[in-house]
Amino acid sequence: MKKLNFTLTALAITLMAAAPLAIHAQDTTAEPGDGLRIATGKKGKGYSKLFADLRTVCGNQVAITEVETEGGLQNLTTLAANQAELGFVQLDTLQDMKGSDENIGSLLALMPLNANLLHIVARPDGFSYPGPKRIWPLQPETITVSVDKFSDLKNLPVAVVGSARALGRVLDRRFAMNMRVVDVDTDEQALAKLKSGEVAGMLSTSGWPSGPIQRLKRDSNAKLLPFDLAVQPPYQLMKKNYENLDTFNHSFLAAPNLLVTRPFSNAGANGKAVAVLQACIQKNLRTLQEGKFEPAWAEVKSTSETYGWPRFSAAGKK
Repeated sequence: MKKLNFTLTALAITLMAAAPLAIHAQDTTAEPGDGLRIATGKKGKGYSKLFADLRTVCGNQVAITEVETEGGLQNLTTLAANQAELGFVQLDTLQDMKGSDENIGSLLALMPLNANLLHIVARPDGFSYPGPKRIWPLQPETITVSVDKFSDLKNLPVAVVGSARALGRVLDRRFAMNMRVVDVDTDEQALAKLKSGEVAGMLSTSGWPSGPIQRLKRDSNAKLLPFDLAVQPPYQLMKKNYENLDTFNHSFLAAPNLLVTRPFSNAGANGKAVAVLQACIQKNLRTLQEGKFEPAWAEVKSTSETYGWPRFSAAGKK
């Protein structure tokens, strides 16, 4: 099987052009004087949880305010439009969007973070759809197909959420899946379509554990599907567990995350504040890893790793 080689830029631009209102962040909390605005994602998901941890540990040193968005792709457009000073983003999205806007290309990596996982959810009882017009009495009115892995979604309708809107379409094109991609705003809406039988699966990206996935119960009539196609860097297959769904040693498609910043001058107020935040995270990384915070912090092995992306450096530091 051919290796997976994503190209998100053209697709992302197409998505933004098709839905121009969706690229503006829903900043309902930031006000002048609130300090650094950090673009995150949906409440209850990975980026928003990481922000909450940063505010708990570093909020007394530097004021930070959350800017809720749809996720990493929208975080980049939010940063480019000066609607936030920092934002969370997947490395692959950042790499492929850098040529679409010079403001995105000039962003700097403040910190490496955990990996985002592609959560693929389906119904245990498969997917049913109307069969061809009956030409003999015993011909079934509906056809039911098993959906046990990602490749089984070929030719079927799939709901996509947030950053998975772009990734789902890239996967669809790369592997000739011929999926009917259905855009939705939230994981809850996607799960509702899955429950009603409107779609055969849903795709959602998040760090582990994903809040909406973790809230599912064993009787929710939902299961996680393994990603069963070949990948190449910066992607990898990562094993994780969801005990609430009796899912263990499960293969997820994973991509590294970065916390990025606009390229502020070290002499300016924003640049100084960004430097304070960077120093605070570095100083308190052990606290974040060992305290009552998100398990995602344990994935951070080196605070200087940026996967080749230009790094923000405070004055006097390299």
